[in-house]
Amino acid sequence: MKKTFLKITSFAISATFLFSVIGCEKKQNESQPHVHDFSCKVAEEKYLDTEESCLQSAKYYFSCVCGEKGKETFNYGVASGHNSNGEVVADAYLQTPATCISPAVYYASCSTCGKIRKNRTFIYGANSDVHDYSKEVVGVEYLKAEATFQSAEEFYKSCKLCGEKGTETFFYGEPLKEYTQEERNARMPISLCVSLYDSENSIYGFTYNTESKPLRPEIQICEGNSLRSSYKEYYGTVQKETTLTASGTAIEYYIVKAEVKLETNTIYSYRAYDKYAEVGSQVATIKTKDTQTTQFAFAHVSDSQKSANNNTGIGSGDYFGQVLSNIVDRNDLIVHTGDIVQDAQYEGYWTSALNDNFAYLSKIPVMAISGNHEGGSENGNETFKHFHYKIPQQTTTLGLYYSFTYGNTKFIMLNTNNFDTAQLNWVKAELTNNTSTWTIVAMHCPMYSVGSWGANPERYWQSLNLRSQLQGIFAENGVDIVLQGHDHTVSRTYPINKNGQPQTENYQTENGVEYSVNPSGVIYVMNGPAGNQTRSPYEIDTNLYKYGVSSQERSWADFTIDGDTMKVSVKYYDGTEVKTYYTWGIKKTMA
Repeated sequence: MKKTFLKITSFAISATFLFSVIGCEKKQNESQPHVHDFSCKVAEEKYLDTEESCLQSAKYYFSCVCGEKGKETFNYGVASGHNSNGEVVADAYLQTPATCISPAVYYASCSTCGKIRKNRTFIYGANSDVHDYSKEVVGVEYLKAEATFQSAEEFYKSCKLCGEKGTETFFYGEPLKEYTQEERNARMPISLCVSLYDSENSIYGFTYNTESKPLRPEIQICEGNSLRSSYKEYYGTVQKETTLTASGTAIEYYIVKAEVKLETNTIYSYRAYDKYAEVGSQVATIKTKDTQTTQFAFAHVSDSQKSANNNTGIGSGDYFGQVLSNIVDRNDLIVHTGDIVQDAQYEGYWTSALNDNFAYLSKIPVMAISGNHEGGSENGNETFKHFHYKIPQQTTTLGLYYSFTYGNTKFIMLNTNNFDTAQLNWVKAELTNNTSTWTIVAMHCPMYSVGSWGANPERYWQSLNLRSQLQGIFAENGVDIVLQGHDHTVSRTYPINKNGQPQTENYQTENGVEYSVNPSGVIYVMNGPAGNQTRSPYEIDTNLYKYGVSSQERSWADFTIDGDTMKVSVKYYDGTEVKTYYTWGIKKTMA
């Protein structure tokens, strides 16, 4: 690379220096001797001693005004800085040793001086053939021997990283015995629900409860409309939890969760079963969908709780069930924005909401978040005990947050019971790395609502806090819709920009439906309660809201996505027929 050199002259010696130049020339003409003054700094290539490097600037020889090069040097410029071009395979540069699933990773180094450059790494070599067989997984794939009357189940230990089966074993559970009918009934699976554990890889999550510790809990499943003897077994993991009886007494119960990878667009029959107690749920049928599709439908459901007497929860899932009966067969999944039950610390409410609605919840995935009635309970994350999701690492006990992708749509499921800095940073990362056509956020506490929690100055402090943290992030990162709960009303904002200002919409009508074309902001919606607790608007700012009305019991919204078009139908069931509040949509025109 060609260097550019500059002359540098000190003002402190300029008068003398100029005189000596003239004098030098005169003296040379008159054959007079010349005395060199090597005080001139000239950064030209002919005076270069040492080129610049990663550690120091270039070094030049001092010179005389007559051009003679001296012996002393000076530095000029700045060091060029370290590069990251060096790749040295040595222990000093090792970042991560090779494992059974990946080769070694080394830090790059400066190719000039060898300094470690941690901003770049490189991979070298092959995977290690050494495994760490210390993990104990209770699963059918690791089963060595079934339980007998003399011994508990025996499993192979597996590698902590790759899951490969080792040769050492461990025992789990208890030896078999003759179980009484009461002991068998206590292992009966109840409140079976299905979710999308990992939608991108078509892995479904199954969750159910038992009164006593399961003996051999599993999901038995096979293709087709009936459960045949050729079913596959998927062992469930067990966690002990506590709940309250109607009298307020704390008791233990057990949650079983399992993940099963299924083929898309396939009908499966399955049941939850305890192989040793020989008791199981009814057989359910589910048809899996293509989770990479750009055409699908989902229902937004919220606040499905119903009050019940004496803390039993009996009948508290009635209204929820009537909503489910109208949405299950026309939607691919359900997004629930919290307050599934009224009193989450009493398991009786969950039994009514989930087990009593087995016919619906066993055949459609439910993606839920905690409302204040779940996250604020004494037992913490009640929602996430009853549904199985792939949850990013977090520590809060008042609700959890996660995301999933279905087709061309990114769903970001927030926890507004405890919206902390860690969750805020997670939201930013999720949106920054998002490439989906549609982005939908689900949250319980609203940011924009015509109800008391969104419009009453004495109660909307949480909504204002969420606006200050998220409004700009949502608008700047292309969030399309925010699904909200908590206020039990029905409303829809105009597109809101990052400054909280409503934006004018351009409409296009097709088949009687008004579509907002390329809205320049985020639309915040509330679609009423799926339960029986209706509300009326506290205040409606017509500058912000396209509509805001009192809600009806058994309300929800059906969403259909077809490529770059979204259609929304806000509905309710009056006990006899389904009626519609509003139908509208969004169109994205591609440049």
